[in-house]
Amino acid sequence: MSTNEEIILHSSSKGELKGIFAEVLKEELSTFFNKESKTDDRLLTRKQAAEILGIALPSLHKFTKNGIIKAFRIGNSVRYKMADVELALQSIQGIKYSRFKL
Repeated sequence: MSTNEEIILHSSSKGELKGIFAEVLKEELSTFFNKESKTDDRLLTRKQAAEILGIALPSLHKFTKNGIIKAFRIGNSVRYKMADVELALQSIQGIKYSRFKL
């Protein structure tokens, strides 16, 4: 720790220090969550997407066919973006327990 930092710490009141720590913590958390939200473009297999959504593979196919979740074809494989799966999870929660069929 440098002499300037020591002087600031000794001359600051408890309330000022709390404010400084709160500001630094807030900046670090916002940076962390902004980085995390950008990583939601990872691709999931059909099985991984179905497990996250808590549904069977035929139901996942039905939801994809009806436009509830968007699928991407890469060669012969079908993939789902994590962000799309999270959005679909919100809409599927209401559909999953309703009485009507899609």
